[in-house]
Amino acid sequence: MVNLNEYLGGIATSISEARLMSDLKSLEIAEKFAKHDLLKHFSIPRFKAKNIELTIPVAIGELENSYEKEYQPIDNIGFNSKTYTILKDASKATSFDRKTSISLRSVIAKETDELERNIKSTENKDLSLKQFSERVAEKFVSVSKEKLDYTSLVNKLTTDLKPSIKNRQLVKQNTKVIVEAHKLNEIKPENIVQIKMTLNEESMEWYTSENENGEKESKLLPE
Repeated sequence: MVNLNEYLGGIATSISEARLMSDLKSLEIAEKFAKHDLLKHFSIPRFKAKNIELTIPVAIGELENSYEKEYQPIDNIGFNSKTYTILKDASKATSFDRKTSISLRSVIAKETDELERNIKSTENKDLSLKQFSERVAEKFVSVSKEKLDYTSLVNKLTTDLKPSIKNRQLVKQNTKVIVEAHKLNEIKPENIVQIKMTLNEESMEWYTSENENGEKESKLLPE
């Protein structure tokens, strides 16, 4: 299998190279015309394709995804603060005493670090968050002065914190395709994709000019 973008790019490049060979041949013919007493008065034949339409059969093999390497699923400061607020609201307290607050923030920070490691290693965001919520809820219920429902607190933490966890960003996606004729013959017609590709020729030419200092400048511009 090959990457679809590389395969189509290769076809376009091959056609450009064919045009180059055609132009080189035209130059060779032009030189012969110039040396011939009669032909030098004739126009030089030159191949120019305005539109090239191709129908390319392929079968989709697989999708190859590349994700960001430096994946940071959590903004720890904001995440810890939100977790702390959820616990405070659940206990219906306007604030905690200093000792409880320090202890609670320490527990949250530790569990958040563990959550981040689990997400990176397992890539299972939902399970990792549920386990985080269970650990935090269990510790908070055990020290809370208010009688709290453990299950409800776990669900509250999981639901409210889920939007704060970022997904790993997709940076590149390659489509692998089957292009070999003998392999395509073995595939059912309904599983083959017919790619319609139209190539429009747009030429470039060198344009040379002289600047105010008398220096010649060359630029490659559309024809």
